[in-house]
Amino acid sequence: MNSGRHSPIEGPTEFDPGTQVEGDEGRRETGFRAYLLVTDGDATRAVDIGDGESVLFGRAPEAAVRIDDTRASRRHAELRRTGRDLLIVDLGSRNGTKVNEKRLRGESAPVVGGDVIRVGGVEAIVATAEIRGARPSSSRLERELARFASPGARAVLCRIVMDLERYPDGLGSLTELLGPMAVIEERGDGEYAALLEEGDSTVVERVLAPLRSRPGVQLTTVRFPDQGGTAAELWTRLSTGAPAPQVADTRDGVVVADPAMVQVFNLARKLAAVQTTVLILGETGVGKEVIAEQIHRWSSRAQGPFVRLNCASLPETLLESELFGHERGAFTGADRRKIGYLEGAQGGTLFLDEIGELPLAVQVKLLNVLENREVRRLGGTQEHPIDVRVLSATHRDLQSEVAAGRFREDLYYRLSAFTLGVPPLRERHADIALLAEMFARESARRAGRPSVVFEPTAIAALLRHPWPGNVRELKNAMEHAVVLADGGRIGVEHLPESVRRREGAAIASGAASIPPAGTVKDKLADLERRSIEEALAAENGNQTRAARRLGMSRRALIYKIEKYGLRR
Repeated sequence: MNSGRHSPIEGPTEFDPGTQVEGDEGRRETGFRAYLLVTDGDATRAVDIGDGESVLFGRAPEAAVRIDDTRASRRHAELRRTGRDLLIVDLGSRNGTKVNEKRLRGESAPVVGGDVIRVGGVEAIVATAEIRGARPSSSRLERELARFASPGARAVLCRIVMDLERYPDGLGSLTELLGPMAVIEERGDGEYAALLEEGDSTVVERVLAPLRSRPGVQLTTVRFPDQGGTAAELWTRLSTGAPAPQVADTRDGVVVADPAMVQVFNLARKLAAVQTTVLILGETGVGKEVIAEQIHRWSSRAQGPFVRLNCASLPETLLESELFGHERGAFTGADRRKIGYLEGAQGGTLFLDEIGELPLAVQVKLLNVLENREVRRLGGTQEHPIDVRVLSATHRDLQSEVAAGRFREDLYYRLSAFTLGVPPLRERHADIALLAEMFARESARRAGRPSVVFEPTAIAALLRHPWPGNVRELKNAMEHAVVLADGGRIGVEHLPESVRRREGAAIASGAASIPPAGTVKDKLADLERRSIEEALAAENGNQTRAARRLGMSRRALIYKIEKYGLRR
């Protein structure tokens, strides 16, 4: 028996999909991947299941899904794969194995992608994927990647798909956008591979930022060596399944450029493929509802309704009626039957925002609905079956709320089959300018004004502000600025006082750093040049120490010194 391989949530670092190559000239491959998304407390990891392999659940040391829970037997259950068939087998455990809430005792059952296996407090989501991708042959890109053999070397491989109607000279346009930092190869009509050395992830993100926001361009990335050791392996990973959401459609009010948020959206897309409950955590205003709506849009329920309910917005008596519905005469004023939010989301998704504010009495009823998939309206006697996926969100620490007796432990575990954390805006610097431009553009359009542009000092002030109110505060700040910016240009003087006050303090202390005028590309280049100059000065011209300070290789630093014409 092979117990399976462990890997981080981004995907297994070793992956042999059992490919079938069709002819040397095409070098096309197809295959089938099966893996588990295993959640134990706050930790989540992926466990790959190769053809002919088995994954053992239990307390035994050799178990791939190790369960430190007295409810689990040493050798509790086994998930077996034969080709595309997956079979869960309960190995005569004391408490049985739950599959989609049905308990197996010494039995076996076939499972497919989206099924949920629960043993003790551990939940594993079965996931499968078809693999269809091109395997790049030996090329300059392969040779360049082979040069990164030294310990600690890192690189980013990009798959870029361009609309050739917008960009008839696709390769030329791409070369101009990425500059000499990238090794670019054409893979097909409008499809390109680009390799960038990642001495500093923030530098790479700055280089890719103009590309992410371009209409008619799709961008996905993987990292060497974390997600593959060869160009062929990395390209296969890029070509597996649907493209990751590097930048969502800004018309939907979504901007994703910062690496931390790219990771969140990549995970959200994976969660969209299954039906488990998801608890979204984060400060107020970070965009938890946006994440929930994206999960719905990417899921098989996208054609159904997406229903939102803020649990903090209604008093307890009204909240219960709104959530579960009521029959005529259920209480004073109930003069007709009302369908609740749960039934209203039939076939779709119900998003319960601020779930931590849910009263205990309502928590009991919600847990019963989630367990039985049936809802009883207030004043009614009949149970009504529902087919609804529940996503929830909170800014509270629900584990502390459970310890304090303000939130039911059983409901917490039912809602948090998978937890997804959204970082605050102050930790997503690459998103700030893009979000600000989008909000300002939308505000100007609503006000019937021409599009506005930002002065460099305003962008610098936005990047320095800590944004305690997160994305919501930024959106309000842009509405404020558009109202004051009569000339179509937003400067520091048009920003809210809270932002200007911090900016004034920074200038007084000599900490203000004003980007130069010009294009975004020019600003990023100047910022990079000045960062290199400062690092060299701090290290008295020592290139090795300066490269370490900047988080890049010495070779990359020498290239940039020559690029910017700096004294060596």
